[in-house]
Formats: sequence, C-alpha cells, structure tokens
Amino acid sequence: MSKGQMVVGPDLTPDRLKKFENVLGEITRQLVQGLHSPGKGVSLEEGQIFAEHRNPFELVTSKVGEVQPKIEQPKGPTAVLQAVVDNIVARLTERFGQEIQVDQLPTEFTDESLAEWAKFNLKPVFLPGEDIGRRRKLKGWKKPESWFYDRVDDGKIKPIWEDLPPTMLRRGWYLADFTVSADYTDGTQVFVDDPLASIIKKLREEKKIGKHDNTPLDSRFAIIWYEWCNPLLTYIASAYRVTRAQVRLERAIEFNTIGNLYDTNRGKFNSWEWFQDQFEGSGRLYGGSRDDGGLSYVRCSWQTNRDAVIAGRPLVSFVR
Repeated sequence: MSKGQMVVGPDLTPDRLKKFENVLGEITRQLVQGLHSPGKGVSLEEGQIFAEHRNPFELVTSKVGEVQPKIEQPKGPTAVLQAVVDNIVARLTERFGQEIQVDQLPTEFTDESLAEWAKFNLKPVFLPGEDIGRRRKLKGWKKPESWFYDRVDDGKIKPIWEDLPPTMLRRGWYLADFTVSADYTDGTQVFVDDPLASIIKKLREEKKIGKHDNTPLDSRFAIIWYEWCNPLLTYIASAYRVTRAQVRLERAIEFNTIGNLYDTNRGKFNSWEWFQDQFEGSGRLYGGSRDDGGLSYVRCSWQTNRDAVIAGRPLVSFVR
C-alpha cells in the first residue's frame, strides 16, 4: 500500500459516513434535551446502543427479520402518586418511631384509577409488616384491649393465614374504605353518602341479602357476615374493577391500624363493624363502637347474627 492511500471498507463509504454524521447530530440534540428536561432525550440504554455502533433511533429488527417498535422505558410515579407515597412514608416513620419504607406502587395505581376508586371513598394505604402485639410500645396508639390479646394467646382467635398471627400486619398496599359510619338509631341508620348503597339496595330487592323490618334497603347494617362474603363482596369487587380474591373484610388489627394511622373517623360512632377474623369454630370478630372503647373494642359473635348495629367495610389487597 502506498503512502497516503486510504482503506475504504463497508463502514467508511460516503453514504455510511453521511448516515453516521446524521445519527451523531441527533444524539447531540437528544443529549442536550435530556439535560434540560430530565426524562426526555437519550436514555442510558440508547447511549449504550450508540456506543456499540448501532442507531438507537431505528426500529429494532429481530433475528427473523420481523420489525418491532423500540421498547419504551418505564416512567416513574406521577406527581400525584409520589405525593401519596411521600405522605405515607412520613406518617409511618413518625408513628412507628423508626424509618419505614414502602414497597413499589402496584401497577394498577394510576392517577386515573385512584380518581375512579375515590368515587367509592377508597384511598391507598400501606401496611408495614409490623406486629401490633400486646407488649409493643407505640406512642399515641390506641391498641386493642386485653380481651383481644387474651383470645389470641389462648388460640380462640384463628389466623386467616397460617404464617400470619392475628396481631401481625401483612405488608403491602391496600385500598381502604373511608366511608363515614353512623350512630345507631334503632336500626334506621345508614353510612354517610354511602357509595355502596345502590349495590346493597339491588341485592336486597332481589332477596339475595336480608334485613330487619325497619332496616333501610340501602343500609350496610343488619347484613350477616356470610352475606358480606357472598354475594355482597362479589358485587363490590366488580364495581371496584378488581378480582374477587382481592376483596375481603378488614381484620381486627387492620381496622385498628387504619384507624390509628389513616382514618380519624374510625371508632367515633356507637355502632360496630364485622371483621374477617374467625373466632373458634363458627364465630367472627366485630368491634369499633365508641361507647365500648372505639378502636380498642373487639368482641365475637355468631357469623349468622343479623344485628342492626353491625355493619362492615371492604378492604382491597394488592399484596402479591
């Protein structure tokens, strides 16, 4: 080869060099855009593609020649969702007296889905995997009374999962029902502006759930525990657009925790609410009456008891 002679390969033809120049210009423009507007411009993955002498702006071609669109990078939470996370982290850290981090938000949580769930008075809450045991010291926390802990100790309150004691929280994200309860008025009381009223009324008109003579058709009260589980929660899950497996009544320790952490209306009325927990063979827990101790009050009743003073509220779980 003589001095000054250039070797021209397939990557150094004028057309290839021109194409490279165009790509380099686009890379530069995208980098500047990324510096001014984080989340836009060139990503790290695209920069790596360029370093490997590939064009990150072309469509991705599979081995068999099938053209596929470039995969979009996952985006972080919106300002609305980030505010939810920040508020909950601060609240948990303050109440438990130690830093509490939350899990990644469920993919189902979007600005749009939260707005839809809010129509049912549902709000996102995070329950840490903490034990609210008898000896647990929690400042300003209104814990369940001794009866609850005594019945846990003697085995009469059964865990609904074998690996989770009745005093332990299952770590994860949930939707809690913040609908305001009501004081007992001879069985004619209803929850305030209850978004479940139309569902309950329809099921009563169809004779799928019962009532007392003076129970309003759309009232959450006077529904036995079994009717909550079937059919009521099935219809509620459909209205919420979640699976039936995600929806149940709150456990006693969840009712207590949500009341202490998130919902200041819990335990403020002289009515009770059913809980998910099983008591001995055929009993279920209920509680929450202001006159009996509010958030601290827990007792048991037959799961077939149609009591005009007992209501209930769904909990939606996103625990994987």
